[in-house]
Amino acid sequence: MSLLDDVQAAVASVDSDADLNALRYPLRAVWSDGITRQFGVRDPNRGNGGRGLLKLQTDPMPASLRLLRLAPGQSEPTPGTSVPHQGGQLVFGVWSDESQYTGRSVGVCRLVDARAYPVQATAAGQSVRLRVQATATLPGGAQSGNDLAASVDDSHRAHLPPGVTLDPGTVISTTDGDEYEVVPPIQRDTLGDTLGLSWRGRTGARAPTPGNDPTPDPGVPVTPPAIDPWWNQ
Repeated sequence: MSLLDDVQAAVASVDSDADLNALRYPLRAVWSDGITRQFGVRDPNRGNGGRGLLKLQTDPMPASLRLLRLAPGQSEPTPGTSVPHQGGQLVFGVWSDESQYTGRSVGVCRLVDARAYPVQATAAGQSVRLRVQATATLPGGAQSGNDLAASVDDSHRAHLPPGVTLDPGTVISTTDGDEYEVVPPIQRDTLGDTLGLSWRGRTGARAPTPGNDPTPDPGVPVTPPAIDPWWNQ
């Protein structure tokens, strides 16, 4: 037998130990497809000598990524399948390549909660959560972290949870009163789309009447909002 054979035999022996599996895969829950699975979840952003925290402050979306490991014999979830986890929804996205030693894959998921997607809004007749960031505040310019080139009216970036799809021209109205229109660039992704947004102003403004002109003073320009990443807490 080769060394690889020995490693694979050792992995098979561990996988068949029910007591060890209870420690390695401590979670058991019913997923959105109705199937109960035993699994473990790891946050890849922990540790790294504090460098992970700096990364989260400059590009917050990686903070909501989680790694999924299924116990031996469990059925694999399909993309978009979710399960309640730590006060949010753990949404499965894609599988990694199989390990040559274990023959197993790791699932990449998104933890969808109010921290990752703090903005509540309505769009295309549905309630959605999203993360909005002004392109001027993106690290390194508007393209940083997204591989997207900004368009003329592209004032903000929106990150959507997995399974939420919005098309160009869709109007997004937030509960805080801001109104945006979806514009290019648009990047589709199993773990959540990234969209360009054009800020259209604040909703609920009074209509012009004699003695009541809501037009801002030219000397006090209206500034589109910039949303602070919650990761800086």
